[in-house]
Amino acid sequence: MSDRVPVKRSVLVLGAAPEAGWVSAELAGLGYRVEWVAAGGAAPEGVAAPGVAYREGHLVRLDGQVGAFRAWLAGNGGAATSLDAAAVVVASGNRRLVPWERYGLSPATPSVLSVPQVRALLGAQRPTGPALEHRNQAFLIALDLGGETGKETATEALELARDLRRAWRGEVYVFYQNLKVDTANLDALTRQMREEGVLFCRYEKPTLQAADEGVSFTYVEGTVRGDLLIVPEDTAPAEDTLSLAEALRVRVGEDGHLQEINVRQHRPGHAERKGIYYAGRCHLDADLATLRADAARAASDVDALLGQGYLEPEAVRAHVDSAACVRCLTCVRSCPHAAVEIADYEEVTAARVLDLACRGCGACVANCPVQAIDLLGLAVPAWAQRAREEVAAS
Repeated sequence: MSDRVPVKRSVLVLGAAPEAGWVSAELAGLGYRVEWVAAGGAAPEGVAAPGVAYREGHLVRLDGQVGAFRAWLAGNGGAATSLDAAAVVVASGNRRLVPWERYGLSPATPSVLSVPQVRALLGAQRPTGPALEHRNQAFLIALDLGGETGKETATEALELARDLRRAWRGEVYVFYQNLKVDTANLDALTRQMREEGVLFCRYEKPTLQAADEGVSFTYVEGTVRGDLLIVPEDTAPAEDTLSLAEALRVRVGEDGHLQEINVRQHRPGHAERKGIYYAGRCHLDADLATLRADAARAASDVDALLGQGYLEPEAVRAHVDSAACVRCLTCVRSCPHAAVEIADYEEVTAARVLDLACRGCGACVANCPVQAIDLLGLAVPAWAQRAREEVAAS
């Protein structure tokens, strides 16, 4: 009971992606005080939810530990302010681009458009008259050109293909190499598309030609000619991902997106720094329904952490012998969870483990050059205990 540390029901949400609004509203509905911070632009949708306070700015530094974070923020005026939060949810999203060079296409070709461009045309008011403007035209949607299309943008392309078939009643072809429909939503969507007459064509090494008068796609089963070639966008990490990761003291993966906790303790959406969670596109490539579910998962994780009103350290956690510490900073650098600091305590200056932040992984124990760190609560195997006793007796 003495290890219990009271915590407040306060959460900092970072980012302007739609999932930031979803998770903020979910947490506010659970009774949490939510501070939502996003850089630039008008207030995102969802700010009006009761219990959500919104401000413009970006994170400069995150001090403290789970249950007692202090976030330092910089606004548009440059002045730094701070706020306290028991947990942090990152929902910074991603950025979009059309990789024309990778596709081997030119955006200046009239017969080639991106998915958002065609979506805008589809939503525009068409001229009145008895005939449909695009009737009897053929539309070729090309996925996986120069590399696999991500699930998020592939889903948008598939939904566009379905809507083109319904609204313009032309022939719609979807060309792909490796179409992943491993969720119930995507499986249902592709089944629906086939039933409504959308044609799926799998290819390996296509020959693609695009000119002002139309396009042609040649693959193993022949050549398909169309009036318009439609290509999806690609996704990339948000421009501020690296600077945000540095401010949070967390890692990014090889793909540049925020990286989840290490394999030993993997849980979706958990940062290696305890009390920090990821929601949506900043760490996940998924269709819209899955992104919404991921935002709900992040809110549930926060509630599971803070809902009881107190936190307790892990049963196994590191402890530093301050008298033996030589302040070499090895443990500070090697801790993957930002759980070690140099502090003045016990009448010395030495490394100190933040109990609530420690996950008991043992990285600091293994790397300490003077063996000044032990793992508390870790049972010692009988053979190891006998070996210690033999060494001590010799």
